[in-house]
Parts: sequence; C-alpha cells; structure tokens
Amino acid sequence: MRLSVEDAISIRRSVRSYERKEVPGEKLEKVLDAARLAPSASNRQDWKFIVVRDEEKKEKICKAAYGQDFIKEAPVVIVGVGLNPDHKMSCGISSSTVDVSIAMDHMMLKATEEGLGTCWIGAFEQEKIKEILGIPSQHQVVALMPIGYPKEPLKKVEKSRKSLGEIVSYDEW
Repeated sequence: MRLSVEDAISIRRSVRSYERKEVPGEKLEKVLDAARLAPSASNRQDWKFIVVRDEEKKEKICKAAYGQDFIKEAPVVIVGVGLNPDHKMSCGISSSTVDVSIAMDHMMLKATEEGLGTCWIGAFEQEKIKEILGIPSQHQVVALMPIGYPKEPLKKVEKSRKSLGEIVSYDEW
C-alpha cells in the first residue's frame, strides 16, 4: 500500500533500533532521489550525500556521535554535507544548512513510504566526521541519518506536540 504524504508525516518517527537486514539498492536509490528533487536556494544544489555501509566507518561515526550505538546498528548511514556553508541567503541565513535539511527531510519521508526508519542526528563532532569520511575542511556536515528497517513497525501513534495555537499566529507576531 502506498502512503500519502500526510500518512508518511504521521507515522514517521525517530528510529533508534534497526533489524539486521540490508536495505535493497532500489529502495535506497528512491530515498536518495527524493533529496535530488528537493528545492534549494537559487537551485544551487550545494550538497553531497555520503552513503556509509562500511561497518568500520559506521563504528567510527558512532564514536564521533557520542556513542549513539544505534547508528552503527543501522545498515546504512547517510551523511548530509553542505558544500558552501559560507553562502548566505539575502535574509542572512546559511543556505547550505537549510538546503541540506530540506533534502534530508525529503529522504526521511520517502524512507517512511518505503517502510524504512530513520533518525535525524545532529549530535556529533564535526571535525571527526570529516576526517572519517575524507570530507574537505571547507564543507560542513549538517546531519547524520541512520536508515534501515525498524525493529518495531512504523505506525501512527499520538505524538507529543504543541497545539497550532501555540506555534502559529496570523498577520503579526
């Protein structure tokens, strides 16, 4: 059964426990293609996504991410890299961070549609990740994303979220 975007949003959750099962290449390619199709500032597409399957590298990434063991448990870790972190949009915000984040969110939703689990990882040592993966110093790692089959199936559960009234206003602050 194909999920709607609304369904994917509602069942997506941070997965921290993965089955020992490989992600088929065709599923992974669909997930990566969702990033390719994501919008970016001035259509610059200043990003690169490193797909890590190597067990030794995942172990090192886990250590550089403060020992979050589930990272090495996932069959794949996608590392989102901004190629030009100094480029600012006219509003003063780094386009690289925003663009990579949008692309990785597209991947998360596509992964959910494919029956895969993901987790956004922002807790890591930037320089260690760069060293492990040979990322040039001028680039910036925005996030890590383990991906694989969750041990517990994805399903709609009540999420603790603020109400719209708490987060939305109209026409002024």
